[in-house]
Amino acid sequence: MRIKRCDIYAHVKSYEGKTDMTGFLGFIDTPIRDLRVIRLPEGRIRLKYIDSNNNIQRVDVGPDEDEEIEFPCC
Repeated sequence: MRIKRCDIYAHVKSYEGKTDMTGFLGFIDTPIRDLRVIRLPEGRIRLKYIDSNNNIQRVDVGPDEDEEIEFPCC
């Protein structure tokens, strides 16, 4: 699935401080597991997860990044 890095960032930030995570991974159309959200310097976020092929993947996103990427990378 093609998605802009800033859209992933906005989605993750919209759940910040919430206790109900229902729908958090609803926009992802392939199975992933062990998702970790890591704060990086300069307000960026790293998503680290294991994809359907048991590969560890990392995606760094920020608020002003308009690059479109394939997510998740399978």
